[in-house]
Amino acid sequence: MNFNIQSKLPQAGISIFAKMTALAQQHQAINLAQGFPDFSPPKELFDFLNEAVWSGFNQYAPMPGLLHLREQIAKRILGRYQFQADTQTEILVTAGATQAIYTIISAFVRPGDKVLIFEPAYDSYGPAVVVNGGIPVYLKLNLPDFSIPWDQLEDVLARESIKMILINNPHNPAGRILQESDVKNFEALSEKYKILMVWDEVYDMLVFDGNNHISALSYPGLMESSIVVFSMGKTLHNTGWKIGYTIAKPQLTKEISKVHQFLVFSVNTPAQYAIAKFMELQPGFINALPGFYQEKRDYFLKSMASTGLQFHPCEGSYFAIAQIPEDYKGSDVKYAEDLVQHQKVATIPVSAFYHDGYDPGLIRFCFAKTQETIDAAVSRLI
Repeated sequence: MNFNIQSKLPQAGISIFAKMTALAQQHQAINLAQGFPDFSPPKELFDFLNEAVWSGFNQYAPMPGLLHLREQIAKRILGRYQFQADTQTEILVTAGATQAIYTIISAFVRPGDKVLIFEPAYDSYGPAVVVNGGIPVYLKLNLPDFSIPWDQLEDVLARESIKMILINNPHNPAGRILQESDVKNFEALSEKYKILMVWDEVYDMLVFDGNNHISALSYPGLMESSIVVFSMGKTLHNTGWKIGYTIAKPQLTKEISKVHQFLVFSVNTPAQYAIAKFMELQPGFINALPGFYQEKRDYFLKSMASTGLQFHPCEGSYFAIAQIPEDYKGSDVKYAEDLVQHQKVATIPVSAFYHDGYDPGLIRFCFAKTQETIDAAVSRLI
C-alpha cells in the first residue's frame, strides 16, 4: 500500500547538533558542539532523586507541576525579579524549555499567524511555528554585535500583522545580553502593536562581568502580554532531566496549560521532587552560578588565545563564538567539519541558526566543560 505522506516539515532533517555530535563520535573528537556540561550535577540532587523514588513519588504529578516545586520557583522569581508569581495560576512546569516554547506556540498561533524570529535563532523556533500553521518572519540581528535592528523591527511591525515575537536573552548562540533600554523598547512595542512576546530566558543565571539579567518579569506592564520560559537543566547541570517552566499571567497560563495537558499532561515526578528539595535546602547554589560560569568562560577564552581564533564578547550563556580565519576559503559548515576530522574538536557552524543558511563566518563553542576538556581541545587546535 502506497500512503501519500505530506510532511509538515519537508525541509527538516537531522539537526546540526546531532550531526556534529555523531561526527565527534566517529572521529573521537572533543565535543564542544552540543550545549551540555561534561561535569555532574550536585550530588544532593542524586540523593533527593533516590529519596523521591523510595518515598513513592513515582506516579503522575499534578498537571501544573508539584506544588513544592512551584513554591520554590515562586520564591526564586520573587527574590531575583520582584515578580510575585501565583503558584496556582501563573507557573507551569514543563518537560524542558523546548517543550514549553512549542506548547506556547501551539496555544496561541493559528494557521496564517505571523511570528517574528530574530536570527541567529535556536533551531526549534521556526519549525514549531510552521507545524502549527504559522508563518515565521525572520529578522537578522545586527553584526558583529548581534544587537536588535530597531528601525527594521519597527518597519516590519508597521507593515506586517505580527501575532508573536520570540526573544532569547541571554542569547544562544551569540552570548549577548539585552540592556534595560532594549527591554523597555520591547515593552513599548508590545503595547503599541498588541503583540504577544515569548521570552526564552533559560540562561538567566549565566550573566557575567557584574551585569544583571534584565528579565521581562521585572516590568509589570510588559508581563501583561509576555510569557517567560526558564530551564532547570541549564541551572542545575542536568539537561537530561528535561525540567523547565513558564511564568505568565493567569489568562495566558490557562491557555498554555490547555495544550500542555494533552501534549505531556505532567512531567517527571521524581525529578520535580528532587529539584524542589534542592532549591529549598541549597538556595545558594543557583545564586553562585554567574561566578561559576564566568570562571569557566574566562579560563576558556584565556586558553583559546593560543589557538589564534578571534572570539566575540561573551556576556551570558555558556557559549562563545569565534570568527573563522579570513584566509579560509570554505563555508562555516566546511570549517566545522574540517575541525572535527583533522583537529578532533567539534563545534557548531553559526549558519545552522539561520533558516536560509546565511553564513556569517562564525562557529560556536560550548565552554560548560571541565578544565581538562578545555585543555585537551586547545592542545588539538594549536
